[in-house]
Amino acid sequence: MKKLFFLIVIMNSFMYAAPIQSDKEFQQAVEQMGKEKKLVLMIYTADDCPECAYMKQKVFHDKTVEPFLKRHFVVMEKNVHRSKLPDGFDYFGIPTMFFIDKAGVNKETLVGSKRPKPFLEALHRVWSKK
Repeated sequence: MKKLFFLIVIMNSFMYAAPIQSDKEFQQAVEQMGKEKKLVLMIYTADDCPECAYMKQKVFHDKTVEPFLKRHFVVMEKNVHRSKLPDGFDYFGIPTMFFIDKAGVNKETLVGSKRPKPFLEALHRVWSKK
């Protein structure tokens, strides 16, 4: 019985750890980080999503958000209709933002658009927990 339990635990760890690490865009984001201590912000979007466009065009480029975002995060975008989405990163709505470390561990998930100030507060919270 213990052997079966151990086998199940090992199998599950491979199922959840490998998919994002084998994603080429994630690998490129990690390479962009170099030796810097950053997180990947993976945002799920869609072409017909006004909230996604607001986040990418306005909030990410806000004068208070952009410097902190660039200093501590590498942003990668996945279009839910056109991109292959990594296993284990399911979404309820869009935009969905996953904050992922270099090992592929999701540190936090945010769903929906935010105004610049609350989004910057969320970035600080995520960054402080890393």
